[in-house]
Amino acid sequence: MTEHFPDIEIYIMKADPAAVRQWLQDALQQPLQTLKENAGSHHWQVQVKDNSMDIFLNENAEKNFASLWFKQNLTPWATDLDCGRAAHAALSSEVRCSDSGWQEEHDGDEPGWIKLIRGEEKPFDWV
Repeated sequence: MTEHFPDIEIYIMKADPAAVRQWLQDALQQPLQTLKENAGSHHWQVQVKDNSMDIFLNENAEKNFASLWFKQNLTPWATDLDCGRAAHAALSSEVRCSDSGWQEEHDGDEPGWIKLIRGEEKPFDWV
Protein backbone atom coordinates (compact mmCIF):
# COMPACT_ATOMS: atom_id res chain seq x y z
CA MET A 1 0.00 0.00 0.00
CA THR A 2 1.25 3.47 -0.90
CA GLU A 3 2.01 5.90 1.91
CA HIS A 4 -0.43 8.82 2.04
CA PHE A 5 1.73 11.96 1.70
CA PRO A 6 0.98 14.68 4.31
CA ASP A 7 0.78 17.32 1.56
CA ILE A 8 0.74 17.25 -2.24
CA GLU A 9 2.31 19.58 -4.78
CA ILE A 10 2.19 19.35 -8.56
CA TYR A 11 3.15 21.74 -11.35
CA ILE A 12 0.77 22.41 -14.25
CA MET A 13 1.92 23.98 -17.51
CA LYS A 14 0.09 27.21 -18.38
CA ALA A 15 -2.63 26.46 -15.85
CA ASP A 16 -6.03 28.08 -16.31
CA PRO A 17 -7.21 28.88 -12.75
CA ALA A 18 -10.89 28.49 -13.67
CA ALA A 19 -10.26 25.05 -15.20
CA VAL A 20 -8.15 23.96 -12.21
CA ARG A 21 -10.85 25.14 -9.82
CA GLN A 22 -13.58 23.30 -11.73
CA TRP A 23 -11.51 20.08 -11.86
CA LEU A 24 -10.90 20.28 -8.11
CA GLN A 25 -14.57 20.84 -7.33
CA ASP A 26 -15.47 17.85 -9.51
CA ALA A 27 -12.73 15.63 -8.06
CA LEU A 28 -13.35 16.58 -4.43
CA GLN A 29 -17.13 16.73 -4.89
CA GLN A 30 -17.24 19.92 -2.83
CA PRO A 31 -17.32 23.63 -3.69
CA LEU A 32 -14.13 25.58 -3.13
CA GLN A 33 -14.31 28.69 -0.99
CA THR A 34 -12.09 31.53 -2.17
CA LEU A 35 -10.07 32.92 0.73
CA LYS A 36 -7.72 35.12 -1.29
CA GLU A 37 -7.07 35.92 -4.94
CA ASN A 38 -4.68 38.42 -6.45
CA ALA A 39 -2.36 38.65 -9.44
CA GLY A 40 -1.59 35.01 -10.15
CA SER A 41 -2.12 33.74 -6.61
CA HIS A 42 -5.17 31.83 -5.39
CA HIS A 43 -5.97 30.46 -1.92
CA TRP A 44 -8.98 28.19 -1.76
CA GLN A 45 -10.40 26.09 1.04
CA VAL A 46 -12.66 23.07 0.97
CA GLN A 47 -14.38 21.10 3.71
CA VAL A 48 -13.55 17.38 3.71
CA LYS A 49 -15.62 15.55 6.30
CA ASP A 50 -15.00 17.58 9.48
CA ASN A 51 -11.70 19.12 8.36
CA SER A 52 -10.63 22.08 6.24
CA MET A 53 -8.08 21.69 3.47
CA ASP A 54 -6.14 24.69 2.14
CA ILE A 55 -5.28 24.70 -1.55
CA PHE A 56 -2.89 27.20 -3.13
CA LEU A 57 -2.40 27.88 -6.84
CA ASN A 58 0.61 30.04 -7.73
CA GLU A 59 0.41 30.70 -11.47
CA ASN A 60 4.04 31.83 -11.73
CA ALA A 61 5.92 29.26 -9.65
CA GLU A 62 8.31 28.23 -12.45
CA LYS A 63 8.69 29.28 -16.08
CA ASN A 64 5.33 28.40 -17.72
CA PHE A 65 4.30 26.29 -14.70
CA ALA A 66 1.85 26.90 -11.90
CA SER A 67 2.26 25.24 -8.53
CA LEU A 68 -0.82 23.55 -7.08
CA TRP A 69 -0.26 22.77 -3.39
CA PHE A 70 -2.61 20.95 -1.05
CA LYS A 71 -1.35 22.00 2.39
CA GLN A 72 -3.21 19.18 4.12
CA ASN A 73 -3.62 16.05 2.04
CA LEU A 74 -7.28 15.29 2.51
CA THR A 75 -7.52 14.49 -1.20
CA PRO A 76 -8.45 11.19 -2.84
CA TRP A 77 -4.80 10.94 -3.99
CA ALA A 78 -2.12 9.30 -1.87
CA THR A 79 0.88 10.82 -3.66
CA ASP A 80 1.97 13.71 -5.86
CA LEU A 81 2.09 11.31 -8.80
CA ASP A 82 -1.49 10.10 -8.20
CA CYS A 83 -2.66 13.73 -8.18
CA GLY A 84 -0.53 14.53 -11.23
CA ARG A 85 -2.10 11.68 -13.18
CA ALA A 86 -5.59 12.91 -12.34
CA ALA A 87 -4.72 16.52 -13.25
CA HIS A 88 -3.11 15.47 -16.53
CA ALA A 89 -6.16 13.43 -17.51
CA ALA A 90 -8.67 16.12 -16.53
CA LEU A 91 -6.85 19.21 -17.79
CA SER A 92 -5.02 17.78 -20.84
CA SER A 93 -1.97 19.77 -19.76
CA GLU A 94 1.62 18.82 -19.09
CA VAL A 95 2.04 18.11 -15.39
CA ARG A 96 5.25 17.68 -13.43
CA CYS A 97 5.58 16.21 -9.98
CA SER A 98 7.98 14.54 -7.61
CA ASP A 99 8.34 10.79 -8.04
CA SER A 100 8.48 10.27 -4.27
CA GLY A 101 7.89 12.01 -0.95
CA TRP A 102 10.08 14.76 0.40
CA GLN A 103 13.55 13.63 1.44
CA GLU A 104 16.29 15.44 3.37
CA GLU A 105 18.88 14.27 0.83
CA HIS A 106 18.28 13.25 -2.76
CA ASP A 107 20.10 10.35 -4.40
CA GLY A 108 21.89 11.95 -7.35
CA ASP A 109 21.48 8.83 -9.50
CA GLU A 110 17.70 9.19 -9.79
CA PRO A 111 15.99 12.06 -11.64
CA GLY A 112 13.42 12.69 -8.90
CA TRP A 113 10.73 14.12 -11.18
CA ILE A 114 8.03 12.73 -13.46
CA LYS A 115 6.73 14.58 -16.52
CA LEU A 116 3.21 13.64 -17.61
CA ILE A 117 2.75 14.67 -21.23
CA ARG A 118 0.52 13.37 -24.04
CA GLY A 119 -0.60 10.45 -21.89
CA GLU A 120 2.96 9.32 -21.08
CA GLU A 121 5.03 9.40 -17.89
CA LYS A 122 8.71 10.20 -18.24
CA PRO A 123 11.34 10.57 -15.51
CA PHE A 124 13.51 13.68 -15.89
CA ASP A 125 15.81 16.09 -14.06
CA TRP A 126 14.20 19.47 -13.42
CA VAL A 127 17.12 21.80 -12.85
